[in-house]
Amino acid sequence: MSPTTAFTRALLWLAAAALATTTATAAAYPDKTVKIVVAGPPAGGGDFIARLLADRLTHVWKQPVVVENRAGASGIIGTKYVLQAPPDGYTLIMGHSATHAIVPALHQPPPYDAVADFEPVSLLATATDLLIVPADSPIKSVADLLAEAKAHPGSVTYGTPGVGLAQHLLGQRLGQLAGVQLTPVPYRGSGPALNDLVGKQITSMVVTSPAVMPFIKDGRVRALAVSSPKRMPALPNVPTFAELGMPELTQQGWFGIFAPAGTPSDIVEQIGAALTKLMATPDIRSRIEAQFADPVGDTPQQFAAFQRQEVRKWTALIKQTGIKAE
Repeated sequence: MSPTTAFTRALLWLAAAALATTTATAAAYPDKTVKIVVAGPPAGGGDFIARLLADRLTHVWKQPVVVENRAGASGIIGTKYVLQAPPDGYTLIMGHSATHAIVPALHQPPPYDAVADFEPVSLLATATDLLIVPADSPIKSVADLLAEAKAHPGSVTYGTPGVGLAQHLLGQRLGQLAGVQLTPVPYRGSGPALNDLVGKQITSMVVTSPAVMPFIKDGRVRALAVSSPKRMPALPNVPTFAELGMPELTQQGWFGIFAPAGTPSDIVEQIGAALTKLMATPDIRSRIEAQFADPVGDTPQQFAAFQRQEVRKWTALIKQTGIKAE
């Protein structure tokens, strides 16, 4: 046997061995606990979806799937934690429009690369943002809120789930468009902000629809406007910002699963297929829709294209408005 032939056979053997190892790894996945990190506190929209899917995946995979909350710094802490995890499919993150499109564009230098540092797995749901006030507030409309802000500069506050999130930016852009000062009050998640709103510690709040649903249902808060292109079926009497003459405030948040960059593609595909199948079940869809969110469930390739588009959109918007992380 010539040296060239021997070398060629060795290369073929190594390639076959690598393929066999990858296939065996994918076939065995998962063989231990899978962790879904939520880069925020419990009770938010992403947390609800993560726990719902973790419960179902535990039954599908016959392995524990747990949710771990790592809140702080507008999602940066939890996101960087996942970024540093082994890229083996056992540590995932429930990403959203802020962590994987907005936050990196607000910071110089960026804390991470939302596209290069992660593998998109599946877009799970989209959600609308709402501008809300306490149910017994004398402010009955967006016009009332802006009139109060004009009459008493600096006195009108709006709570947000964190600095630099889509809800924070919507409030800032509302103030810019109306030429008034709306003072942001960032919290570590929607839950604490909603509690303070009900307690009238803040004037108003911008919040994603899944997080506020229980408060609307039991009459503790009232919605003034929604950011969706059309009125929400669950809130037919609440106008869109576009109807109020502010189409620039039309936006929708989203939630999706990401893995660290370098996670084997077959494992990403396997996780994505499991999620897509679950998102198609009537039970999962109805429970997400009950939270005022729209279920999706798509492929890693579709989610990757969607994320790139979102990154371009938010980067351009942040540059245009001059909004920076505080």
